[in-house]
Formats: sequence, structure tokens, C-alpha cells
Amino acid sequence: MIRHFTHVFSDLAALRAEVANGDMARAARGARSILVQVYCASGSPEHICGITGLLAKLLPTATVVGATTVGEIAAGRLLTNQTIIGFSFFESSRLHAIALPCTRGGESGTGAALGRRIRVSASDIAGVLLLATPLSIDLDPLFAALEPEVGDFPLFGGGAGDYTRMLNTCVFADGEIMDAGIVAVVFASTQLALQCEAYLGWIPVSHPMTVTRTDGPFVKEIDGRPAFDIYRRYLGARRDDSFYMAALEFPLLVERDGQWVARVPVAACEDDSLQFLGDIATGEVVHIGYGDAGTIIEHAGEVQAASAAFAPNVVFMYSCGCRRFLLQEDVERESLPFEALAPTFGFFTYGEFFADGPPPGMQASPGGARRLHLLNSALVAVGLREGEPAPAAESAAQRPGRTAPAPDDPYDSQHTRVISKLLHFIKAVTSELEATNRELERRSVTDTLTQLANRIRLDESLEAQLAAAIRSGTPFSVVLLDIDHFKHVNDTCGHLAGDRVLVAIAQVLKTHIRGTDGVGRWGGEEFLVVCPDTGIAQAAQLAERLRQAIARQAIPEVGHCTASLGVAAYRPGDDAPSLIARADRALYEAKDAGRNRVGRA
Repeated sequence: MIRHFTHVFSDLAALRAEVANGDMARAARGARSILVQVYCASGSPEHICGITGLLAKLLPTATVVGATTVGEIAAGRLLTNQTIIGFSFFESSRLHAIALPCTRGGESGTGAALGRRIRVSASDIAGVLLLATPLSIDLDPLFAALEPEVGDFPLFGGGAGDYTRMLNTCVFADGEIMDAGIVAVVFASTQLALQCEAYLGWIPVSHPMTVTRTDGPFVKEIDGRPAFDIYRRYLGARRDDSFYMAALEFPLLVERDGQWVARVPVAACEDDSLQFLGDIATGEVVHIGYGDAGTIIEHAGEVQAASAAFAPNVVFMYSCGCRRFLLQEDVERESLPFEALAPTFGFFTYGEFFADGPPPGMQASPGGARRLHLLNSALVAVGLREGEPAPAAESAAQRPGRTAPAPDDPYDSQHTRVISKLLHFIKAVTSELEATNRELERRSVTDTLTQLANRIRLDESLEAQLAAAIRSGTPFSVVLLDIDHFKHVNDTCGHLAGDRVLVAIAQVLKTHIRGTDGVGRWGGEEFLVVCPDTGIAQAAQLAERLRQAIARQAIPEVGHCTASLGVAAYRPGDDAPSLIARADRALYEAKDAGRNRVGRA
């Protein structure tokens, strides 16, 4: 069994007295190993060394690790600007601490070295706690290099936080303080069981946007515009020291493997790019997100139910500072119920670490391998237990000193309920606007009569094909088509009959072009087919198939119509007018030769 005690630090004398006396002293005498976690608002070396130095004297065999925070979790409750110390006494497990400094640019080497040291530390590893400094190093390449070196045991933890505008973060282990580095605590035992859960609760509230340019941790452009414009336009954010707090509740959401992953921008740069702690790739589709408090509390309840069945001896919790900022006084609604199950201890982070297979709702990465995820805006809850679970988990009433959740109160947590309703409203309005915008866009590039692309869309298609041809030499061709004697149809059968002819031929074209081709109404009775990656010979064959299909088509009140077609292929130096002019000349050569035939230029 693991016995855990939490101490809220006030001074060294009180700490000495608590460690030396009572239940904690008895637990220390019966423990095989001791983990002491120190999470503190202050990054002062004097403060940290004073505490860790005393702990080394009082518990010389203990593994002492810690980090700076942006909020502390003690007995499931939020504390602020405090130092909390968690003492976990293990009956059978062994602990091994590893601390590695790291510099910018050296993350991959540090990750690989850490993985090798973890792998050789024990043969019966049950899990690994990680603490790191995500503001001073790039954790994505570090984790990418670490993951292949380790086994399939859980990895979990959090990034050091900071109350002072991200100026002073550090992690420490056994007396070594690092403002740029990573700490690992290896848990080794065949008797130790871990249950790791991670959940988000943020939902998209904006229309989808595409990341168009990135550079390492910096997103340069979104939808071809400076990335900061997104936050300036939608949130009124300023590019100054206030930016992080303005953006904290509104991360970008990326959908990966069917699950939303949040990325919080930590800075807006002089060039209007955004800096992130986690990866975002060029081409990924992002949304501005906001936390749905109702969903968060619902997910917390699901995790708590799973934890109750697991019957942990202690729960370690690593929660993003964004959650504290979003939920305000309701933040304990997701952490405090864990305390009814077991002592709950942890801190509010700058990034959460999780690898225990894919997070809930995610699929395993290609090849079946899991990933060590750097999360934002999430909560990671880790239950630890030595030995078999108790026959029945103790209730809050059976655990003296533990606080059970408050009973239902219709006037309780109105902040949470109002935010959830507001988010539902925003999501519904956004969905309606997106649907309207999609329809307006479709109509703006669609010919009303034939429902083919109109001249605007055809011009866009031509420009895109020209750009590809100029850039990489990719061939393409066009087929320009004109209905023979169309004026005669209008004059003798009426304009409605003429419209039916246009609709019928449009349907023939849609049916008989290839999947990669684009077709639209060029104007009047003329149609244009744009044929990517197609030379003149292939385009002429396509034109002949279209000519024959049109001639076979019977049209009510009109009978059969024919068409003349002109084909032209891109030549170096062409622009859209010169290419179309050649196709037009080929078309009129076909008409002059008797109509109902294909000409080529």
C-alpha cells in the first residue's frame, strides 16, 4: 500500500515537526522508498534549496523532485501562491530519479539519452513521472526522441508553471535546480498499478482555418494571413505582455485521430507570428476553442467513476493553468471529488504529459505505437496503488478528514451552467453562419441554370493550372465547346427550349468528363473543360468522346443537337487569354469545316 501525506508549507520549523512526528514518521519507518514532490509558486533558489536541503536531512533516502507552478492542488483543492509538499511512502516499489539539463537545439539528444537511462534503470518499470520546463526548451523533439527508447509503461506529468508572466520556471531533483531541463522519476515494481486518464473539454467555436506557414514552434500564417490577426480580429488581443492572458482561455484546436488537441499561444511576436509550446503543422485545420464547463465536469465524473473502481492509494493530478483560469471558483468541481477516493495532490501546469496508449477517443498512431503527448488545456489524473484493490472503495464518509462533494443545489455553479449555455448558443450560430457562407460561396461560383462552375470558378481553375505548369512544368489542356446552331433553337423553339438544351448538354459533360477534369459554362452557349496533367492528344480524345455523347443526346421538343469543340494545350509563355484564344481559333476552324467536329491548335 502507498501512504500519502500533504503538507502546506509555512516555515521550516513546521515542516520539521510534521516529518518527525506522528503518522508520517511511522510511515517512513515502514517504507521501502519515499517520493517527495515539492510544487511551489516561488522559483527562488534560496526558497527551494532551503526546503529540499531540510528534506534531505530528515529523509535521507527519499527521492525529492519538484517544479514551479501556476496553482497548487492539495487534498483536491486549489491553492494559490503556496508551496505544497507531497510525501508518498511505498511499501514495495523502488524509485529512481534522473535529471538532465537541456539547451535549445539539443532536445533530441536529451530525449534519447533520457530514454536510454530510463530503459536501463530497472527491468520492472511500472511508470514514469516527468517534469520539464516547456518555456525554455522545445518538448516536441525531446518527446519524439524519448518515446522509441522506452517501453509501453505509462508516462505522465506536467510542465513547470509560473505566476510572473512566464519569466521564472524551473524543475529540480535531489538538490539540482534547472531552468532548462527535464526530470524523470522511474517507478519500479511488480506490485505497483497505475491508472492514467487524460481529458480536455474544450470545443471549437470558430469556423475552420488552415495553418499555411510554420517555423518550428512558431505559426507564421493562418489562411495566408499573419497568425496574430486571428486573435486580434476575434478577441481584440494586443501584441504585448497582456497577450498570453488574453489568449489563455482560447487555444487553437486541432483534430487528430478523431480527438481535439489544444494548443495555447504563449506569445505574439514582432512579425505577427504566434509562439506555441506544442506542435502545429503546416496544412493542419484549426479552430479557436473555448472550454465547455459542463463537458469538463461531465468528463471529470466519468474519470472519477473509473478511479473509484480502480481504488487508488493516491491520485497525482496535473491540470493546465487554462482550466483554473476558465473555471474560476468551479475548478474544484473536477478535482475535489477525487479526494473522496484517495489523497489528491498535484499542480497547475504549462502543458501536460501523457502516454498510456492513446488518450480517450484517440486511435493508436500508425503501426500501433502509442505517442507521448504534449497536451494543453487538459487534465491528467494518475491513480497509483500497491497490491490488490480493497474489496470496496472507501466512501468519503468512511475516510476521516476527507471532503465529499456538495449535494445538488439548483443555485450552485451558475457560472458553469451559463457558460455551457452560451457555448451551445455560439456553436449553433457559428454552424448556421458556416452553412450560409458555404452556400453563398457555392452560389458565387456556380452557374444558376446549368449548376456547373461559372466563369469566376473557371478563371480560378485556369490560374491554378497555369501556376502549376510554370512552377513544375505540369502539362494541362483546355477544351472549348460551342453548341451548333443554338440561335436557331432559340428562334424556332423558344428560349425555354434553349435553356433545356443548355441543361441537357451540361449533364452530358458532367457525366462524360474524367474525375480530375473541371467543367463550367464559359458564357452563352459555350462551355470550357479544364484538363489537368493532360497533353493535346489526350485532350483531343476526350473532346471526341464529348462530341459523340452530345450528338447522341435526345432533347425534348428539340431533338438532337451537335457541338463543335476546340482543343489547346499549355505552351511555355502562355497566359490564360493566349491559351483560350488558341482553343477559340481551333473551335472556329471546326465550325468552318462543317461543325460537329473537333479542332486542335
